[in-house]
Amino acid sequence: MKQTVKRFSTVLLALLLTLTMIVSAAVAFAQSGVFAEEAYTDLVTFSDCQSFGPGAFNNFGKVLRVMHDDGLPQPDALLVGGDYSRLLNDYATPGIIQLRDQYTAVYENGDPDAIITAQGNHDSRIPAFYPTGMYDMGTYCFYLINEDDYPWLQLLRTQGKKTVQKTAQNIKTALDAMIENGDTRPVIFITHVPLHHTTRTLGGDNMYAKYLFDVINEAAKQLDIIFLFAHNHSGDYDDYIGGSVNFMAPGDTVRIPDPDHRSADTYLEETLNFTYTNCGYIGYTKNNNTETSTNALTLGAIRFFADRFVFLKYTEDGLFRQDTVERKHPATDEQMQQAATISNMKHNNEQVWNLEKKIFEPIVRFFLKLLALLGVK
Repeated sequence: MKQTVKRFSTVLLALLLTLTMIVSAAVAFAQSGVFAEEAYTDLVTFSDCQSFGPGAFNNFGKVLRVMHDDGLPQPDALLVGGDYSRLLNDYATPGIIQLRDQYTAVYENGDPDAIITAQGNHDSRIPAFYPTGMYDMGTYCFYLINEDDYPWLQLLRTQGKKTVQKTAQNIKTALDAMIENGDTRPVIFITHVPLHHTTRTLGGDNMYAKYLFDVINEAAKQLDIIFLFAHNHSGDYDDYIGGSVNFMAPGDTVRIPDPDHRSADTYLEETLNFTYTNCGYIGYTKNNNTETSTNALTLGAIRFFADRFVFLKYTEDGLFRQDTVERKHPATDEQMQQAATISNMKHNNEQVWNLEKKIFEPIVRFFLKLLALLGVK
């Protein structure tokens, strides 16, 4: 009897040791990925959701779920670079409601107001958007530029040049104030229209981008700046910087439109002092090149560490690209202990926006259920 008990105890102990080893290995494997190290700020980025159905918004939910399952903590904010619908006369609210629902389906305790929406060229000016300008987000500063203040067809837009120059001056004022005050927190820009030269520039798309670029690039000699753009998802516009999945670091050479000489082949070559990348596209791409790097639908993530920024791009199949930029100004303990916040951001008209949500949320959800019953994805 004693021998039986002893053998049983030995087998049980061996099983427990084996299980412990398996669990430990699983934990170690889970913690070996890109989210193993805890960042003090986590941001998600994407843009160009326009779709005639719910497909783009479903794409957002699918890729976000992959990131979540890979270990992405609940984001401090989700920065969206514009274009939410091609229906309802470019009325963005139904699309933004779908994004909010998809987000809280993945992160049940997530605040849907953490989705910060910039205006794109397919978006009418509505209360869902925040005013163009600088926002103090606690661990970083955020500069949002709506399409009305940095338009796409700048050459054809009435007062287009003056509009861009005014926006550039406002940016300079804000960045100069940070530098003068010794504020070394990172600055993130998000806007729909890019800064770099593309074939679209021939049509006057971002002809006066140099006014913004010069101001930001000069300030980036002293500040850590990240610039996120959208818009160029529908062709070969971005091939020379990487297509639909692109990234340019400080020190890289970028082509900037020459505001005095508009053509497909005329541009100014400038050295970047800041990080320049697209948000990630989730609606569609129409690139003739079948390479994944030029036509993938992606979400981006930006992770803040004391000494560096880590940039990720995810597809539905998982992590696609990872880049790292060393910081000019390592974060202090005090800065890392600050809470990232969205509480100081107010929509153009909070009362109207709250009314729109109340009216449209049940309508949008009913419409999506109907589409699901009809098999529309």
